[in-house]
Amino acid sequence: MESEERRGSGFAAGLVLGAILGAGVAVLLTSKMNEEMRERLRERGTEMGQRARQRAEEMASQARAKAEEFRGRARETVEDLRDKAEEILRRGRDDILGREETSPLDD
Repeated sequence: MESEERRGSGFAAGLVLGAILGAGVAVLLTSKMNEEMRERLRERGTEMGQRARQRAEEMASQARAKAEEFRGRARETVEDLRDKAEEILRRGRDDILGREETSPLDD
């Protein structure tokens, strides 16, 4: 009987030792996998951040170009309106002073 008890306790000790070793290996593998996963997530986050910054820079550059284009058109429009207003004022003065009308107003 004693020999059966030894075998039983040896089996139980082996079972406990195997469970402990298995749990330790699982923890090590899991932590390594988690570490790798965290590193991959970190890399992806960095890549996405770089892409977002690059896209924002492209959009800002396009916005600056459009703003400059709009400013140029606005300047031209203001100059045209100023020229027309000056012509109207000149004609009005000429009419008031009784001078002869010059060229017709351009539309």
